[in-house]
Amino acid sequence: MYPHLIKANYDLEGYLIKCAKGQIKVIFTTLINVKKDDKALLQRFLTLTKISNKLGMEVYGDVDDTVYDEFKLNKNNREEIMHFFIAELGLKGVCFDAGVSAEGIAKLTHNHENIKIILNSSNPAQEIPYLLSLQVKKSNLVACWNFYPQRYTASSLSYFVEKINALKATGILSQYFVALQRVDAQGPWQHNDKLPSIEMHRDLALDFQVRHFVALGVDDIIVSTQFLNDDELMTLNNINLSQITLNLRPSVEITAAEKTILSDKRVHFVRPDLAEYMIRSTFSRLKYHDDDIPPRHFEGKYFEKGDVVILNNEAQNYRGELQIVTKRMANDGIRNWVGQLDENEQKIVDCLISNREFSFNLI
Repeated sequence: MYPHLIKANYDLEGYLIKCAKGQIKVIFTTLINVKKDDKALLQRFLTLTKISNKLGMEVYGDVDDTVYDEFKLNKNNREEIMHFFIAELGLKGVCFDAGVSAEGIAKLTHNHENIKIILNSSNPAQEIPYLLSLQVKKSNLVACWNFYPQRYTASSLSYFVEKINALKATGILSQYFVALQRVDAQGPWQHNDKLPSIEMHRDLALDFQVRHFVALGVDDIIVSTQFLNDDELMTLNNINLSQITLNLRPSVEITAAEKTILSDKRVHFVRPDLAEYMIRSTFSRLKYHDDDIPPRHFEGKYFEKGDVVILNNEAQNYRGELQIVTKRMANDGIRNWVGQLDENEQKIVDCLISNREFSFNLI
């Protein structure tokens, strides 16, 4: 949330109550636009942190050199800056976009209040291995990926995956941004062409952005633009954050037995000996081995990437197994086509590794 964009008559408390009821845990904000002499704006910021803390939500604030100058803070005096951010402003996390050395970051993690010290993990100047060599308190360190208001400037998916896998290996908590798609959604800067962490998310639905990040294994997901409306809060509440979910448009010819297999939220996981042509979910054939799944005609000679199939009666003891096709393969008659995952959903399929659980939302 960005206090400098909140109108004086806006029901801030009412909105924060909605967020708390919607299971929001962290509010991200910025101090960069807050001016010491703007009493009304400063009070709005304090109201934000006070109410959020009362409701059990933590407020993380973004700071840079302009903040130290504005509030006459000595960035080399960690007691002074931590007292200001914690005691005076009520923050539970401080995001140092710039202005503090790696040595300073390491020292700040050893604070008695266990305030989170957040660094810009997309900035190569703040390398995690070097920080770890400085004996940081890892439980108080958070790596937050940047957001990008300019179209075409956000990170590529391949670069992002490379960096997040390296970050996971360190055991440090990570945070990433998704963006609202409404034209009236606000970001902190004047130029605001949505604020995603990775470019492929810029124009995609909030539901997909979050589900994709869940599949990629991120820790915290922050909505970078304000304000969430009731539908968006409901969307977030309906997403399973502990399991990969795939939106599937099923075949109009799907049978009751096939729909039951697709709708089962607890049965599907990736068979560990990864097949070349598909993701196999084999437990469904054990759970539903007595179901009748007659062969159904399919026009295509081949199944294509993204097709979802269930093995029919012709497959005998394999009947009921669910497969997601990842590479073109011949239709040999033992598989019933039950739906197709679109190009975006296939990006989530790419995240399915051995033994990973997943489920379907039928749309």
